[in-house]
Amino acid sequence: MELIKTLLEQQPLMALFLTIAIGYLVGEINVKGFSLGVGAVLFVALAMGWFAPKSVPSAMVGTLGLALFLYGVGVQYGTQFFIGLTSRGGLWANMIALTGVLAAGAVSLAFMKMMDLKLGHALGLFAGSGTSTAALQAAVATLGNDDPAVGYSVAYPFGVGGPILFLYIAFTLLKPKIQVPTGTGLELLEIAVRNPELSGKSLGELMTALPGGVQFVALRREGRNEPASPNFVIAENDVLLATASSKEALAQVGTILGEAAHGHLVTDRRDLDYLRVFRFPPDGGGQNTGRSRPAGGEGVRPRPGPPRRYRHPAAPGSRVGVRRPRRRARPS
Repeated sequence: MELIKTLLEQQPLMALFLTIAIGYLVGEINVKGFSLGVGAVLFVALAMGWFAPKSVPSAMVGTLGLALFLYGVGVQYGTQFFIGLTSRGGLWANMIALTGVLAAGAVSLAFMKMMDLKLGHALGLFAGSGTSTAALQAAVATLGNDDPAVGYSVAYPFGVGGPILFLYIAFTLLKPKIQVPTGTGLELLEIAVRNPELSGKSLGELMTALPGGVQFVALRREGRNEPASPNFVIAENDVLLATASSKEALAQVGTILGEAAHGHLVTDRRDLDYLRVFRFPPDGGGQNTGRSRPAGGEGVRPRPGPPRRYRHPAAPGSRVGVRRPRRRARPS
C-alpha cells in the first residue's frame, strides 16, 4: 500500500484520472433506483485525498477544470437562461432560486454568530452547501486566506449527496408520472389503399384529412415503386409508404386509408431505395437538408424537428431519411 501511495503522490495526473475513472464506475452503481452519478467522483476524490494527500495536482489544473465546468454549464443552458428572464414561469423559477440562495446565506451567517465561526469558515459553508466552486474562489480572493476552503470541504459532500438523496426520497414517496415518448423519431408504415372513396384524390388533398406530422414518401403501383408527390392521384390497391413521429399516428392513417401492408415497398428496392443516415459535424450540422441531399435523392424528415421537408436545419446527430431512384444510387 505504501508503494501505491508513493506512486500516486509522485504522479498527481495519474491519481487525477484514476479518481475520475473509479468515481464514474462507482456512480453507475444503482441500488433500488438510487445512484450518485458523476457526483461519486467527489467521494472517491475525498478518499484519494485521505490515502495520498500529496497527490493534489497543481492549482492550474483546478482552475482549468473550473473554467471548463462553467463553460459547459453556460453553453448548454444559455438559451434556457435568457428564456427564463423573459417568460413568466422563468421569472418565478429565478425568484425561487434567488430565495434559496439568500436563505442559505442567512443560515451561514446565523451559524457564524451562534457558533462563533470565522467569517471565512461561514463563507465556505455557504459555497459548499450550494456546490459553488466559483463562490469559493471569490471568497478566497476577497479574504486572502484559505479559511473558506475549510468550510467548503465540510459542506460540499452534503451539498452533492443531499439533493440526490432528497430527489430519490421525493420520487419514491410521490411517484410522479413521467410521460415517455412512444416513438423512436421516424416511424415507417406501408399502407394499402382499400377505401374506394379515396380513389381519384391527390396526395395533397388526402394530407389535409390526416393527422399532422404524417408524410407520404413513396408509392407502389402495379409492382413498381416510385416517389410520392402531392399531385400524385391515388387509386384503390395502391400501397403508400408513410412516415410519422409516432406509431399511433401511422395506425390512425392506416385505419383511414385501408390496412397495413408490410413488406411491399421496403423489401423491393429495384426502382426506389430508402436509407436512414445520421448527420454529424463539421460539414453536416446546421445545413438545410434540401441543400445537402444526394443527386436524385429527396430528404424525408430530420429528427428532431417539425415534419416539413428541407425546412428544418439538421442538427448534429439528427436522423434523416433519404429516398432516391435506385439507378442513381452510388456508393460513397
